[in-house]
Amino acid sequence: TRAAVSEICEYGRDRRSWLVFCSGVKHAEHVRDEFRRCGVSCETVTGDTPAADRDRILADFKAGRIRCLTNMSVLTTGFNAPGVDLVAMLRPTLSTGLYVQMLGRGTRLAPGKSNCLVLDFSGNVRRHGAVDDLEIATPSGGNAGAKEGAVLIDTIRLIACPHCRAY
Repeated sequence: TRAAVSEICEYGRDRRSWLVFCSGVKHAEHVRDEFRRCGVSCETVTGDTPAADRDRILADFKAGRIRCLTNMSVLTTGFNAPGVDLVAMLRPTLSTGLYVQMLGRGTRLAPGKSNCLVLDFSGNVRRHGAVDDLEIATPSGGNAGAKEGAVLIDTIRLIACPHCRAY
């Protein structure tokens, strides 16, 4: 966790709004504490966060008063913070739909935002493909044996950097 947080801080140095997906409530709290140890303003939102606290935390995050937000399974759908310019995945998922939802939090357009950096510490990009280059099985697509809506694994075109092995 400490190494991942350190890398997020390094790559996120010039980014304003970080959203981190964690693998459990205790993990989300531990990640939050590591960010704070590094001097980064960070809060955590989970299913157990009281509504008033959650509303305050989310408002502060959207307003830029909190730079980083860790969460466990609550900010995947129905959460809109267009300024998110860094998404870090510290949790794996076998669900392509969930993967797309998590990364979708960073794909919103916002003034002053040109892109969103995705940092994957859990193999999701390797497992599901680049979120902007997924090919999905369709009934008329000639995808024999593929379940409709599934990512066509053979179409994933990822290239590993020969120096750092990052995709």
